[in-house]
Amino acid sequence: MKWMVVLLMVVTLCFTVAINSALSKSVSADLFKAMDKSGDSVINLGEYLKACKLGKDKCAEEFKWFDRNNDGKVTLPEYEGKVKN
Repeated sequence: MKWMVVLLMVVTLCFTVAINSALSKSVSADLFKAMDKSGDSVINLGEYLKACKLGKDKCAEEFKWFDRNNDGKVTLPEYEGKVKN
């Protein structure tokens, strides 16, 4: 009987983690789309600075952190990769 309770707890935990992961991915995609004012599926520094409220220098530094390949644009995979970590 105890093993059934433990199994149920493990299944519940796995289900909860899966739901939270899906929700956080959805939320990060929505935030990304809100920052992408031009609708070109990338965030440039100007778009990021308009959305960021930490001050220009801090936001520019943060933008570089998101821009993994240093091309001056942040794609959704770059954004989600940094948001998850």
